[in-house]
Amino acid sequence: MSYPSGILRLVMALCVIVLPPGAFAQETGASFFPSESTRGIEAILDQLTERAEEDFQPLEDILEPANTNSPRDTIISFLKRTQRYYDLLRQDAYTAEDDAELQHLYDEMQWFFDLRNVAPSLRQDVAVNSAVYLREIIDRIGLPPVSEIPDRTQMIAAINEGYPPAWKIGNTPLVITRIDDGPNQGKYLFSEETLETVEDLFWQLKSFPYRSTSAEGFYEASFLTPRPTLQAWSDSLPAWMHHGILGQTLWQWIAMALLFALAFLSIWLLSSVLKRLTRNVTPLARDSALLLVPLFAVFISYVLYDLIGDKIFVTGLVFQTAVYILYGIALVAGVVFIYSLGTVLIELVASTERAKRSPSGFHLATLGIRVASIIAIMAFLLQGMHLLGFSLATILAGAGVTGLAVALAAQNTLRNVFGSLMLLLDKPFEVGQRVKLRGYEGVVEDIGMRSTRLRLSSGHVVSIPNENVAGMDIENVDMRPFIQRTINLPLPFDASAEKIERAVTILQEIVAVPDTSRAKTDDRRPQRMESHGDQEAEERHANEAINHPDRPPRVVFNEINSDKLNIAVMYWYSPPDHWAYLEHCQMINQEIIRRFREEGL
Repeated sequence: MSYPSGILRLVMALCVIVLPPGAFAQETGASFFPSESTRGIEAILDQLTERAEEDFQPLEDILEPANTNSPRDTIISFLKRTQRYYDLLRQDAYTAEDDAELQHLYDEMQWFFDLRNVAPSLRQDVAVNSAVYLREIIDRIGLPPVSEIPDRTQMIAAINEGYPPAWKIGNTPLVITRIDDGPNQGKYLFSEETLETVEDLFWQLKSFPYRSTSAEGFYEASFLTPRPTLQAWSDSLPAWMHHGILGQTLWQWIAMALLFALAFLSIWLLSSVLKRLTRNVTPLARDSALLLVPLFAVFISYVLYDLIGDKIFVTGLVFQTAVYILYGIALVAGVVFIYSLGTVLIELVASTERAKRSPSGFHLATLGIRVASIIAIMAFLLQGMHLLGFSLATILAGAGVTGLAVALAAQNTLRNVFGSLMLLLDKPFEVGQRVKLRGYEGVVEDIGMRSTRLRLSSGHVVSIPNENVAGMDIENVDMRPFIQRTINLPLPFDASAEKIERAVTILQEIVAVPDTSRAKTDDRRPQRMESHGDQEAEERHANEAINHPDRPPRVVFNEINSDKLNIAVMYWYSPPDHWAYLEHCQMINQEIIRRFREEGL
C-alpha cells in the first residue's frame, strides 16, 4: 500500500470515529420528539447573512445551482433557498426581477427531492409544497450543529465502513439519501419516503412552537396568501372569504371556479360563432376555420394554469387536481386538432386536379393521412400521459397487450384494411371504372377502408369486402383498348355458292367505311357529327370506330355443319365507350337485316 493511500485511509477512519452516532440513517423510533437545539439553523442562516452582506451579487446568486453533494451541502442549500423564497413572499413590493427570481426558485426546489416517481407536470408544485412543509418542520425541531452534519468526505468514509448512503435528521423520518441512478446520480436528496410523509408530519408538529423564527408563518405565506399583485385586493375582502378549506381560502375556490366557467364559456362561444360564420362556405374553409377551436382550448388551458398556479396561487392537492383537469382538456383538444387537421388535408388534396384525374391516388393519400393522424395522436397521448405521471414502459406494455387483444378480436376488419391498402397500391381499378367482380358488373363508386362499392346497371349498390376483392380475379372492363364483337350468321345448308359469296360481300360493305366523306342522302346508316367551336367539321362515319389499320373488320365463311352454314363477322370497337358501342351494334344489326331481306338471304 502506498504512503498517500495509507494516509487517506487513516483520515477516513478517523472521520468515521469522530462522527456522532446519529450522523447516518437509523431505524425510526416508535415515537417522534422534536430536537431541543436550533444551533444548526441559526449558524447556517448567520453564515448566509454575513456572506450576502459582504459580497452581494444578485445575478450570480440567482443562477448559482444548489449544492447537493453531501447531506451538509443539501441542508445549507435548502435553508438558503427556502429563506429567500420566504423573504420574497413576505415583502410588500414586487418587481419583475422578483418574479424572475421566484420562478428560478421554483425550479431549484426540485433539486432537493427525489421526484423520480412524481408526474413531470407536477414535480415543481410537489417540490415547492414539500419544501414549505419541510422548512416548517425544521424550524420547529431544529438541526444539529453544522459540524455534526456529514460532508462528502465523511459520507464516503461511512459508506466504506458499511453504513448506508443516507443521513437522518435526529429521530425523524426525514432522510437525505444518495441517488444511485438517473440524472441526479451521486447527489444527496431528500428521499421518496420523506416526500410522502412530510405533509402529515407538518400537521402533527404544527402545534409545536418555533425553535427558529426566521421563516415564521411560512405555510400561511405560501399556501394562504396570493401573489403581491393580488395582495391588496384580497386584503380588502371580508374575513369570511379568507376561511381556509383544504388548504385554500374561500375566495381562491370561488376565483378558480369562475375561471373554469369562463374558460368553457369562451370555448363554446368561439365554436358557435365560427359555425355560424362558416355556414355558407365550402367544407374545406369551414373545417379550416374550426381548427381554431381546439387551438384556443389549448391556449386557454395554459392561461388557466398560469392564473391558478401563479396569480391566485392555488397549491397542494387542489392545484394538482386542477393540473390533471387542465392537462386532460389540453390532451382532448390536441387529439381533436390532429384529427381535424387530417380532415382538412384530405379535403385540400381532394380539391386538386390531380386527385380528380387519379381517384385511386386520392384514396391512397387519404389512407396515408389517416394513418399519419393516428400515429401522431398516439404519440401525443403517450407524451401527455407521461407528463401526467404514467410510466411509458407500463403504457407501452399495456398498449401491446391491448393491441394484441384488439387485433385478435378484429381480424376481419384488419384484413379488410390491408386489402384496401393492397388495392390502392396495386391499382387493379379506379373509382369510376366498370369492372366485373364475383359475378357482378358495375361502376366502382368507392374504395373504402372495409369494402368496395359497385353501382350496377340496375341501380343497386353492391359492397364487397376488400379482403375478398384483393384475392379474387378482377376483370377491369374500362381498361380494355377496344371492345371485340363476333357475329355468327347462319345460312341454310342448301344455300348456293353465289348466295354465300353475296352474303359475305354485303357484310363487308356493312362494316366498311364508304369511299366518300359524306354518306348519300338515301343511305340509312347513321352518321356522327363532330364540331369544333362554331364551325361544323366533316361528318365522320360510324364505322370509323371499327376500322383501324392494325385491326380491320373480318368477314369469313368459317363453318359447315350438318344442318347449316355459318358466316362470322369480327370487329373491334375503339375507343371502348360502352354506350356508343351498343348504339353501333344496333346500327350494324339493323343494316344486316335490311340488306339480307332485300337480297332474299
